[in-house]
Amino acid sequence: MATRTVTSKELAQLAEAMGCHTQADLAAALGITQARVSQILSGKYPVKPGALLNLIHQLQLQHPRGRKARR
Repeated sequence: MATRTVTSKELAQLAEAMGCHTQADLAAALGITQARVSQILSGKYPVKPGALLNLIHQLQLQHPRGRKARR
């Protein structure tokens, strides 16, 4: 079974859906640093299984993915 990860595009969509306008906003919502958010969004740091990935998945369930989800 493949391990589920989060792509930088998915994280950007989540940030938009949550109303996070800056990387600092998203970092605060996730409880991580802005530098880590930047690394994730640039693809330099994949989100590995663990607490952060679980949090992101929970937030995705709570916040539909922006405009595409509203159609």
